[in-house]
Amino acid sequence: NNFLCYKFFMKHKLLSILIVIFILSLTSCIDYVQTISYSNGKYHCYYKVTMSRVLMALADKDADYFSSDLQDSINDEFPDIIFANPIDTEFEAGFEISFDINPKTASEEEKIFLPKKSGTEYFIPFMLGYDFSDREDLNETDYESEAIAKAIMSTAKFRVMISKDIISSINEAYLDGIEEDDSFVISVFDYGNNFCLEIPVDVLVEARYKLDRIVI
Repeated sequence: NNFLCYKFFMKHKLLSILIVIFILSLTSCIDYVQTISYSNGKYHCYYKVTMSRVLMALADKDADYFSSDLQDSINDEFPDIIFANPIDTEFEAGFEISFDINPKTASEEEKIFLPKKSGTEYFIPFMLGYDFSDREDLNETDYESEAIAKAIMSTAKFRVMISKDIISSINEAYLDGIEEDDSFVISVFDYGNNFCLEIPVDVLVEARYKLDRIVI
């Protein structure tokens, strides 16, 4: 159905483009910020993805090309409420997305962006999550490129900000492991009105974790 097709697109087509950026750029810097807050019966979602122009140039890659490709994919395929606006400065290129969702009237496609609660656990969608274990087209060269990219990007982090209006306290946040009893514990920082979850970029090339959501 359309909902499953949309989920497949979100997890594979868009995120595959991001992984291509990640692998091919090697020395480039990708900055990712995701925020979610709640006010007046609506969730406010914000995403920002940018690439350093300087480091992309050093890697002989065109930051505008990659960011425009991502923008076009989002604007063409995602729900109408979601539209990517360009970010174009002297130092970075990319896009940002900002939208509100009323959970009472949201479509199934829109609900994918909302946190869910099951018992005592919360599940936060992670837009850039990607499970490499699903990829069957990796050859030896791909693995070598990913190893290099992983080493270079080992200190980079993606940040997910969650308002305390949604979750008042966080004892632990993690990514589920593909194997039972395996998980990746995410660092959590108290930013006053928000919690900041930091996910190392090199976790994206791990085949050990389910990366489509964060468990709290």
